[in-house]
Amino acid sequence: MKQFHFFLFTLLLGFSACVDDEFDVPPVDGEDPGLTANYTIAELKALSAPDDLVTIEEDLIIKGTIIADDRAGNFFRTFYLQDETAGMEILINLADAYVYYPVGRELYIKLQGLVVGQYAGNAQLGGYIFEEDGGRELGRIIDLTAHLFEGQRGVDIVPVPKSISELNDSDLGSLVTLADVEFAQNDTGQTFADAIGRTSLNRTLVDCDGNEIVIRTSGFADFASELTPDGLGTVTGVYTQFFGTQQLLIRGVSDIDFEDKNCGEGNPEDYISIADLRDLFANGTVVGPANKHIVGTVISDAANANVQSRNLFLQDDSGAGIVVRFASAHSFMLGDVLDVRFGGEEISEFNGLLQINNLPNAKAVKTGTAAQPAPVTVTVAELLNNGEAYESTLVFIEDVTITNSGGNTFDFITTVTDATGSITMFTTSFSTFANETLPDEPVDMTAIVSQGGNNSERQLVIRNLDDLDGYDGGGGGGGGGNDDPVDELMEDFQGGADGTDVNLSGWTNVATEGTRLWRFREFDGNVYVQATAFNDSSPSMETWLVTPPINMDEASELSFESFQAFYAHNGLTVLVSTDYDGDNVQTATWQELDVTLAGSGEDNYTFVPSGSVDLGDYDGTGYIAFRYNGNGNNGNTTTYAIDNIVIE
Repeated sequence: MKQFHFFLFTLLLGFSACVDDEFDVPPVDGEDPGLTANYTIAELKALSAPDDLVTIEEDLIIKGTIIADDRAGNFFRTFYLQDETAGMEILINLADAYVYYPVGRELYIKLQGLVVGQYAGNAQLGGYIFEEDGGRELGRIIDLTAHLFEGQRGVDIVPVPKSISELNDSDLGSLVTLADVEFAQNDTGQTFADAIGRTSLNRTLVDCDGNEIVIRTSGFADFASELTPDGLGTVTGVYTQFFGTQQLLIRGVSDIDFEDKNCGEGNPEDYISIADLRDLFANGTVVGPANKHIVGTVISDAANANVQSRNLFLQDDSGAGIVVRFASAHSFMLGDVLDVRFGGEEISEFNGLLQINNLPNAKAVKTGTAAQPAPVTVTVAELLNNGEAYESTLVFIEDVTITNSGGNTFDFITTVTDATGSITMFTTSFSTFANETLPDEPVDMTAIVSQGGNNSERQLVIRNLDDLDGYDGGGGGGGGGNDDPVDELMEDFQGGADGTDVNLSGWTNVATEGTRLWRFREFDGNVYVQATAFNDSSPSMETWLVTPPINMDEASELSFESFQAFYAHNGLTVLVSTDYDGDNVQTATWQELDVTLAGSGEDNYTFVPSGSVDLGDYDGTGYIAFRYNGNGNNGNTTTYAIDNIVIE
């Protein structure tokens, strides 16, 4: 039902009411209208079904108490009614309805002639059916006095206590209180919504077991500009969903009651060293001991992006280190001291590198900052012969040279050589220094000992260019584009942070119409890039994602994967140019490539291989572009994503 898609996805751009949000209600008063309920809200909800509208023909009456209204602007022309069996959304054609239908008012509704529908998994009661874009849609109740009959005011409302994991479909539309929850670290101290742009936003609540639920807030709510609090406690709101995504709709900031503490505080006996944790794995343990903590200092540098956005390296006072891989992108920085609680999470090796895998983000709490652990001085030979002893820790190697067989920058695989031998160093193309020029003289190096690659070989990783003592900067451009074309390219986007605009070294991400860009998205641990015109208010949208320069004399084929979602138009084109100047895509000559793209015949979110695309007809320096065109105003809003780009 499209007209309510906007409500549930952006909580309808409504009118803000200039009142406080304490939800004071008068004492119980008001006259009984003399009606008797003969139907329950649970029975009414049972009539609803996806893609179906049911007009009620019988003389049925429900009675309930209003649990959420539009007083604070977070609901628009709607309220939620709940009885002892269930809760449900009521759609009405009235703004500032809280004057007549406030929280705590009993209400009787004569159902005959009204219509039951369902959107995004939520049951709704409306007033009529109309046709739009070839579909049947649910309209709001217009004749309120014929159907809605007011009862007493000031009725006490007791929300149902729940944990996030206990929520189920029977709770949809009901008022619940979640205990022992906090805002995810990335969403703490952030505005509830965009009050300036009047845009709704999601903020994530987590409990101490890592379960998550979205708090969705309208940009028109009178608390939209307030900051989400730090701490741990209870949150009360109406439980809803958006196509399976759990959502909580609060009525105001008074629905949040936090104390000055967070998850992750442990007793001294619950702590173990990272060295002890590594020993457990060496002895066959693959599940972390229950309710144990480790404490260490972050030695990887998220700010310079030479580590995957879900990963960090943690080293403690025992001198040992380990990779912590979170369930989603984290915001911990170099030097943060973390208290990490785990139990039940997998302890495993990925390409030979030991990690705590898929740790819920809420299980790590920053407790302060500290100086970096002193690196241990080693030789390359010592690392190659006993790398396990130094894995995921800081080391110092004197008088090394760094070379790259594919060029003269840090990007991807380089070789570090001292007087005792040579070892691989890995630098992701996402890093801010990937395209800096390598030092032309020997330097002293501080690095993290890692492991990876197809052969799980021992590797080094630097955090930033300050790790190279004696490096003078080389004039590489501070992470900007590299003019030297590459012979091959492999990009899986795994370093990108979910929901952020693509900002890859050497790549171009530009909007030529509208303002939207290609963005990183993550699902089930896989990061890809996506473009969509859904909910875009620009007259039209065109955004380009262009590869770094490619040596077309060496590159012979292209392959990648794409998916579409909610197909409405063919908005993705793959192009090649050999006269693009690396700056202005509109002045270059582009030729469309014959590729296989996800289309209307494929399932939503199902990646489709492009097949092998021949590049043999092109020479010199070339670029591959992924161009998305769409228009949110005329329905050309298909979502497109691409992943696993290989040029070789």
